[in-house]
Amino acid sequence: MPGRYALFGWGVILSLITAGAGSSYAGAVHLISQMIEAADPRVLWAAPALIGALGLIRAASLYGQTLATNRLALSIMRDLQSAMYARLAAADFARLQAEATGSLISRFTNDITMLRESLVRTANNLTRDLFMVILGIAWMVWIDWLLALYVLVVLPLVGQPVLKIGKAIRKRADAVQTQAGDVTSFLDESLAGARVVKSFTLENYVNARARARFAERFRLLMSMTRQRARIEPLMEVAGMIALAGVFVILGWRAVQGEAGISNLLGIVAAILVVSPAARALASLAGAVQEGFAVLDRVFALIDETDQVTEAPGARHLTLSGGAIRFEAVRFGYDGARPALDGVTLEARAGETVALVGPSGSGKTTLLNLAARLYDPDEGRVLIDGQDIRTASLPSVRGAAALVSQDITLFDDSVAANIALGRLDADREAVIEAARAADAHDFIMALPGGYDAPVGPKGSQLSGGQRQRIAIARAILKDAPILLLDEATSALDAEAESRVQAALERLAEGRTTLVIAHRLSTVRKADRIYVLDQGRIAEQGDHASLSAAGGLYARLSALQLREE
Repeated sequence: MPGRYALFGWGVILSLITAGAGSSYAGAVHLISQMIEAADPRVLWAAPALIGALGLIRAASLYGQTLATNRLALSIMRDLQSAMYARLAAADFARLQAEATGSLISRFTNDITMLRESLVRTANNLTRDLFMVILGIAWMVWIDWLLALYVLVVLPLVGQPVLKIGKAIRKRADAVQTQAGDVTSFLDESLAGARVVKSFTLENYVNARARARFAERFRLLMSMTRQRARIEPLMEVAGMIALAGVFVILGWRAVQGEAGISNLLGIVAAILVVSPAARALASLAGAVQEGFAVLDRVFALIDETDQVTEAPGARHLTLSGGAIRFEAVRFGYDGARPALDGVTLEARAGETVALVGPSGSGKTTLLNLAARLYDPDEGRVLIDGQDIRTASLPSVRGAAALVSQDITLFDDSVAANIALGRLDADREAVIEAARAADAHDFIMALPGGYDAPVGPKGSQLSGGQRQRIAIARAILKDAPILLLDEATSALDAEAESRVQAALERLAEGRTTLVIAHRLSTVRKADRIYVLDQGRIAEQGDHASLSAAGGLYARLSALQLREE
């Protein structure tokens, strides 16, 4: 495959040939009209030969130019998409949480679609039409320099308005793409929430929200369309003035006996060549500004910097059991009230430590800090005595396996989803992990067994089955630290029992931080920390905390009444 510089070079050369052949129609018309004026019989074969040769050259070069410039534009688009995805894949967890998924997807669909159109139009038309204008004007100068001077004075008069319109289009294009992200986000959340929409009869509600967004999109697109629509009339008026003036000047000179019909036809042919190319360039100015608006958004994403970064000279963690310690940790989201306020707690190597407390007390935040998805505002998080901010990110995240209530399965086979725990694992290791997670039997009952597709987001599996696939993935990872975030909260009693048994096997010999509301999950913990409003309210085991009559005892009593 030719490189970009080669594609660019070929595109320029072929654009020159295309423009040269197209603009040469003016010279051909001038020459043929001179032969007709002179009653030269050679015109009978020269005219069709000359016009035919120019047409064939233009057709062949136009085909090659279109292929070369489109390949160049599309390869740029492909690489930008890859760069955007790589940036998002490596981005901070906080950054990904800050923007709706639909809005991010819109950057790969709506933004890139507009950019592709702009790039393709620019690659196809800019060089060719620019050369068409330059060469067409050159033919005018050769045929009649005085008339060419007049045309050169008239046509640039519309340049300034066209530039102003282009700037307005760029501003509106940015608003259009931002609003497109809002529409995509709305569609994503409303269609994903179809069960809620149906069960609460919210069809009219979501229809009204959809109409409002589509109406806003219509308004923004019409605003941009009105700006685009101003360009062609401006160029049409300029062309009309130029052509009318040419006829006036040539007519006056013909009356004076200073110009023949061949000059008139040659100049008119040149104007007919230049005018469409000039109009195309003016329209292209709007498309280029739309492309710049998209590029601003694309590079704003690509150039984003992370807050969670590796320290200079970061080393791999040296693991000796996976002990975790939080020392006076303080953390807040976006400067709001602290989610954690001076928390100090520890889980010794091999211990199971439960985190209990009301919603919003900071339990999940602790797990996110342990995996270094965020960095604390104050204090330290240590694994085996090492501050994780001084360690390499892969070694920190490789030290822990997460199992949560929100299971992420990809639209691939069962085996592929388990193997995400260790991408180089062979089939035997995958099956062994599935056995340990109590998943082997139901997997073998699926059509295709381990090669069975799980469907989008694991839709072909039940909640308990998805959870056991996630546990098998964590077992395969074989990390010394286990982070369990409400791993059984969404399951029925039978599924919870099977999953809980699998989790207990997974936790053996590992340092485990577990978040759970159900007493059955935390009773066996070596230590329980009770959080309230971002602080440690109590700590101890189940028996001592129940006897203390504090927050843990109240939460336990409430759950017993619910059960």
